[in-house]
Amino acid sequence: MTYVGLGARMVTGAADATGRNPGNWTVTFDPNTINVNVAHFELYKLIVKGAAASATFDVYVNVNQWDTAVYAVHNSWDPTQPLLLNPGDTVYFFYSSASSDGNKPVITAWFRYDPALTDIYGLT
Repeated sequence: MTYVGLGARMVTGAADATGRNPGNWTVTFDPNTINVNVAHFELYKLIVKGAAASATFDVYVNVNQWDTAVYAVHNSWDPTQPLLLNPGDTVYFFYSSASSDGNKPVITAWFRYDPALTDIYGLT
């Protein structure tokens, strides 16, 4: 596989506006933030910083939980376990820490795609 990088996106947490994590920090990578227009792509690398020392987070794609992280202060994601996405998906990071604690989490996500999938499926 020869991947093509789609760059990084950095998002700072905000008080939850989804209603799914009330009172806590939520980091949202929505379709406008991700801004990728290939049929299948990966969130393959993730760097998290800034949360409270005791914080954890759960990762959701749209409404389905994909992962959980027990150490949300300063961590990264193993690129051998990428998150597969499609255009229109939203990735949420629901933190366990209160948005009033002053410790805004910051996440940098790196995206890529495999152009061979475009050739196989005729996708762009």
